[in-house]
Amino acid sequence: LSSECKELAKQQKFKLAPNDAPRVAVLLYRKHVITNQRYIQDLIRYFELEGIVPIPVFINGVEAHTIVRDWLTSQREIDGVSKGVISRDS
Repeated sequence: LSSECKELAKQQKFKLAPNDAPRVAVLLYRKHVITNQRYIQDLIRYFELEGIVPIPVFINGVEAHTIVRDWLTSQREIDGVSKGVISRDS
């Protein structure tokens, strides 16, 4: 975070996660967010209690999950898939 963001968070008394805290992408369907589905709050709270920073990724449709998967895939996984060492669902 920028120093400006950190200062604003401090003024608002927000508790920030340490810079080295683990992070996890959370794929969220837009419809579920705007209809305030309870599982989203529960999932985020669980991660936060475990010291994990959830990074929201919003999508509009089911088909978008493959784009997000490819965006979040590490080079190690890409290499493993191409060598047949790692398999993943389509």
